[in-house]
Formats: sequence, C-alpha cells, structure tokens
Amino acid sequence: MNYVGIDIGGTNIKAGVVDDTGAVRDLRRTPTVIDDIDKLLKTLTTIVSDFQGHTSIEAVGIGIPGLRSTKTHLIETSPNIPCIHNLNLEALLSKQLKLPVISENDANAGAYGEWVAGAARGLQYMAYLTIGTGLGCGLVLSGALYRGASGYAGEIGHVNVEPDGRPCACGSTGCFETRVSAPGLIATARELGMTESSAEGIYNMAIQGDTAALATFEVSGRFLGIACANLINLLNLESIVIGGGVMASSDLLLRSAADEVRRRAFEPAARICPIVQSQLRTDAGLIGAAMLARDR
Repeated sequence: MNYVGIDIGGTNIKAGVVDDTGAVRDLRRTPTVIDDIDKLLKTLTTIVSDFQGHTSIEAVGIGIPGLRSTKTHLIETSPNIPCIHNLNLEALLSKQLKLPVISENDANAGAYGEWVAGAARGLQYMAYLTIGTGLGCGLVLSGALYRGASGYAGEIGHVNVEPDGRPCACGSTGCFETRVSAPGLIATARELGMTESSAEGIYNMAIQGDTAALATFEVSGRFLGIACANLINLLNLESIVIGGGVMASSDLLLRSAADEVRRRAFEPAARICPIVQSQLRTDAGLIGAAMLARDR
C-alpha cells in the first residue's frame, strides 16, 4: 500500500509517495504559500491529485509547523505560516480529496519517522530536533509519541533562552528559534559583520575558512548544545536526532553543540544519549507523516 506524506515548511513543501516500509517512491517540492489559505489548499490538493494519477493512495499524512490540538484537530497557530490559524486542515483536505487525511505537528511527524524508519528505531526515549525556517522538536517517551495534554508538547524552539533577546515570530523574545534556525543563523552572521542573506551562503563561506562565518556556526551551535543539554537533563533520553534543511552544515553545528553539552548536561545522562544526524535527512517529516497515516 502507498501513502502520501506532506511536510509543510515555512519556505518549501515537500511531498512524497511512501510505501509500507517507509521508502519514498516519488517526491515533489514546491514553495509554501504562507499568506493565502485558499492558495495553500490548492497547492496541497494538486500535489495529491498528481500522485493519484499514477499511484493508488490509501491515506494522506501532513506535518505542519505549529500547535495542533489533539482534542479538536485544529491547528491553533503556525507562527511561520500565518494563514494557518484555527484551522482543521485535515477535514478540509479529506473533503476535497475523498481520502483519509491526518495532520500532525511537523516535528512530531519527523520524530515518528526517525523512530519507525530512521536513526531512533527501537528506542523508548528520544527527541528529534528539526532546524529550518524554525526550530521544531518531537518527542518519543516510553515508546510512544508524546504530545502532552492538548498536543502542544515539545516546543523547545519557543523556550526562552535570552530574556531580552531577539524578537520571535511567536510574539515572544529570546526564544531558542531566534538563534537556532536559518533566520537565526543569518541574524548572527549580520551581527558579526557579514552580508550573506542565506544559511547556505554562510556555510559555503565557512568551509572556505571565513572567520565570521565560522564564528556564526559556533554561536548557533552553542545555543543548539544548550537546548540539547536541557533536554538531556530534563528527560534522560537515549538519543537526540537532529535534522532539517540547515543540517547540511551538520559538522559545523554539532561540533560546538557537543562541546556545550559536555559543559552543561549531567555526565551520566549525556553518556547514554548520543546526538546524531537524521538518517532520513530532509525526508523525515514527510516519511513520518505518511507512517502516521498508515498507523492510524
């Protein structure tokens, strides 16, 4: 059987046909419409319809950055996609597609993907961090996806780390996301005198030895390490898996993150919790969304 997994990011939508084993059979990418819900819905229905033109689809899973209520299935808010607000996206799409549709927080979907088909298979306690337009976190605790009382658990991207820090898209200031994300990386680079306007450009300069670019990744990596140390000390995890578009620069980020974890986490807890790169890479979210559609 085949399922469609869709990962809606703040910049791009990735979608794929995924089989029962978690293997991606077809893949599409398109820019995300963030300010017009009708256009966003049209994009999503067109993607699925195109897949249906050559493949039998059993169900659709969608990962969305934002707060999804497990009680109402409403996406209450999505800071980086403002047109998604108090919206039951799965009901709207199911009606149009005539298919079962489930939605889930995008980081939860990524965590589920890594847990059933990636770097965290067989573990009982793990966290998945996804670094892209924002910083998302999904948790598997006691062998099950952990959503909290209403579905809003895991938002470490919006845990405050600098009380008087940078403004965040969520409306607060000083969130981890303002430091550990593509926009956060760019903001740090500009503070250090760089004019690059993309994370990829900063990375390219870093691997060429540019001092400011290397310092940018060191600063962002330190904040990533603080976030990881907090998770280790709070939850006593078996693994932290890190993915997302910014992880093309994983070595630069993880090096300083590991140093920070050694300084801040309890050594016995850190010792049993390796911090590893996603095995599913940028497909983790769409694979996890498809596997959630399969398993529900």
